[in-house]
Amino acid sequence: MMCCGIMQAQQVKKSDIFVQIFGTKYYLHTVREGETLDAIAKAYGVTVQEINMENKALGGKISAGTSLKIPVIGSNQTPGYTQQFVYHTVEKKQTLYSICKQYGVSQEDIFQYNPDTKNGLKTGTVLKIPKGNPGKPDRQDAEFVYHTARQNETLYSLSERYSISIEDIVKYNPNLKNGIPQGTIVRFPRNIVPEDDNFNTETDVVAEQNVVKDRAMRNPDYVPCDGYSYKRGTTFKVALLLPLFLNNNIVQSERVRAEPEKAKLSNNAERIFEFYEGVLLAVKEMQQAGKSVSLYVYDTENNFATTDRILSDPELKKMDLIIGPLHTDNVVRVARFSTENQIPMVSPFAQKSDLLHNNPYLYQFSPSLSTSIAQTADYFAELSNATVIVVHNGSAAEVDMTKLYRDNLTRSYFSDKNVPDMIFKEINYKSGGIARVQEAMSATNTNVLLIPSNDEVFITNVVNQLATVVKTNKYKVVLFGSQSWEKYINIDVEFLQSMNFCYRSSNFTDYSNPSVKMFVSNFRDRFNTEPGIYGFSGYDIAKCFITKLCNHGKYFIFCEDGANKGLVYKFDFKRVSPMGGFENQSTFVLRYGKDFSVEEAK
Repeated sequence: MMCCGIMQAQQVKKSDIFVQIFGTKYYLHTVREGETLDAIAKAYGVTVQEINMENKALGGKISAGTSLKIPVIGSNQTPGYTQQFVYHTVEKKQTLYSICKQYGVSQEDIFQYNPDTKNGLKTGTVLKIPKGNPGKPDRQDAEFVYHTARQNETLYSLSERYSISIEDIVKYNPNLKNGIPQGTIVRFPRNIVPEDDNFNTETDVVAEQNVVKDRAMRNPDYVPCDGYSYKRGTTFKVALLLPLFLNNNIVQSERVRAEPEKAKLSNNAERIFEFYEGVLLAVKEMQQAGKSVSLYVYDTENNFATTDRILSDPELKKMDLIIGPLHTDNVVRVARFSTENQIPMVSPFAQKSDLLHNNPYLYQFSPSLSTSIAQTADYFAELSNATVIVVHNGSAAEVDMTKLYRDNLTRSYFSDKNVPDMIFKEINYKSGGIARVQEAMSATNTNVLLIPSNDEVFITNVVNQLATVVKTNKYKVVLFGSQSWEKYINIDVEFLQSMNFCYRSSNFTDYSNPSVKMFVSNFRDRFNTEPGIYGFSGYDIAKCFITKLCNHGKYFIFCEDGANKGLVYKFDFKRVSPMGGFENQSTFVLRYGKDFSVEEAK
């Protein structure tokens, strides 16, 4: 029997499961009975010390069932050695000496991988710091524990479970984006993890993920995604909750159609009616395609009491889909109702991600600010050899926004590229003005200049001076800002065009698109007016979600559709947490073309 045990210890089967952390690939090996660290190290071509370095939480002790991270040795590396790096964002008042001491490296090490630091450190700069050099001990003196991500886990669910801020999770795991792929190993410093928490037990997370679906599956009409097919004659009921203010506007609406110069709808009703008209066209189109859809319209009047009366109507519990309401406070009330009654609900214009927490049936159509910033960071990360320069005016809001961009850009960039070639710089315009900005610009790299401000005077001043600097020195520039800049009377639109001006937008209307042309024609014919963005919104939202109903049935929230595109919007809904709802993760980056037309930046 002892002989068999020895034989088993020498016959380690290599795992075919991989994870990637900090751009480094690892085998995920589950220890079998009789396996030893020596035998495992030999099978994978690494040293026992390297295995212990990557699995410090185990203290060098293993047993059957233990999961080990084992570095994958690449063809360009020396067997037994894997070069790894950590990324450090320079904070205010930090010195090269303090950073060297923190990571146990020499100044020469930092200079080797960050040549620009020879000219001094700047707050916000991201440093690439080596660890695990041959012959040297592990440079990470902090003790870590590890968590293997389960399916559908998010930064939010991990932060809630372990009472750690999302910011701290990202700080120690900059490879993580909005989603965490199953199998990813997430590390947490022991000094901020509650001592009584058990990282090896994940049953509670699995149960949390399944509770919403388990409840739905108990319903007699539940049909799984792969088992559903639309049957002719099935009628879907769609509730549309809008602040139409019919009592005040119904008479006026007729006068607006007949004599628009003599009447005006109140309470932004023109836009709301336009949204409603877009929904009507989508419903009509689905009906013409052979789908039976009944639309129930409710006037919320943007009033709590009115909304509560609507929610008390027994008919509303029979709905298969709710679109609206528009205002955030009413969204909270209706979202609670939709979750209790398991009815999917779409919030067209609210942009607060906290609305999605604990509302698993809620879809937020407009991405939140934090999501838009993360998407912008992804766009910047695709620009090779980029110098990203954020210029702000020193206000607390702008400094906070700069930090969001820096953190998201660091996470996005370094998770996608093995060898970083991006430089991030932060400029307080109050300290040195345009001279400081020019000093930060690269003569060879593409300079991505971002101004996170709403101050028209400040923006106008920076843009006009920047245009002169760029023209004189022939810098390569991408200027990133807001669509509202187009309306600033003291900014020459030619300046924006010359600096490759870009901005993020939730929508983009391509009037050369045949489908857009057809919609505009149908809208004119039916309503005797031109559609604006609210008409397109109503159409795209209704078409997207009624299609989900027809393809998957009323339990479509459990079905994966992937990203798709409407007439003027993109759709890519992701669940924000196991018990949370869905947020649209897709927008456009738009830019000026050569003839000053707006086009999508590819």
